[in-house]
Amino acid sequence: MLATIKKAVKKILVLSGYEIRKKRPAPTIKQHINFEYLEEEPSIETSEVDKNVQVGKRTIIHKSIVSGKNISIGNNTSIAYQTLILNQSENNLTIGNFCSIAPYCCIYGHNHNHQTLTTYYARQRIFKEDAGIDAISKGDTIIGNDVWIGTQSVVVSGIKIGDGAVVAAHSTVTSDIPPYAIVGGSPAKIIKYRFSDDIIKKLLELQWWHWDIEKIKRNKHLFYGDLTLEKLNNIVE
Repeated sequence: MLATIKKAVKKILVLSGYEIRKKRPAPTIKQHINFEYLEEEPSIETSEVDKNVQVGKRTIIHKSIVSGKNISIGNNTSIAYQTLILNQSENNLTIGNFCSIAPYCCIYGHNHNHQTLTTYYARQRIFKEDAGIDAISKGDTIIGNDVWIGTQSVVVSGIKIGDGAVVAAHSTVTSDIPPYAIVGGSPAKIIKYRFSDDIIKKLLELQWWHWDIEKIKRNKHLFYGDLTLEKLNNIVE
């Protein structure tokens, strides 16, 4: 009897012009992060990450969207909730190792073209041409290693953020950022540098973000307390 009623209701809805839609498949969900066991595989939690996106070892993506093409994310990077990373251009969007991206950030590898008749994606959505046909880009979007991007910040296409840089919360990055600079504002401007020139030079030579985990553990002293040139001159190989 109940089955008959359901069929009748469905028929009435269809005849009335309502569409019965199937539920969308649930996004990929992994268990809560357990850092003790986070050894090789990335942890993608309640996020939408396109299959062609390259995600490195021990990287965490939490409640965010990474969509498009030519996107790669390095090892040991953390992307917090409600962050959006998009690229529909033919250029690359690259995020390095050991980056920290705070909640509610937007990182774009493409943009709308404001020099055509409309900024709307007309060729794709009206004329049914390939996805991304309307997208433009100023070049590769590159976020270096050990970069911290504060909450609600925006990075536009074609920008290069140097290794070790810090982007203050609520910033809009519209031009390149040197290594280890701290920037803020809209558009973002250099406020100061994290370290002295000597330390920055040494860090760029060492490129510790490419070390394997065991070497990082052997040099535990680098990761505690203020960084000094003396510490950097006592690396355990």
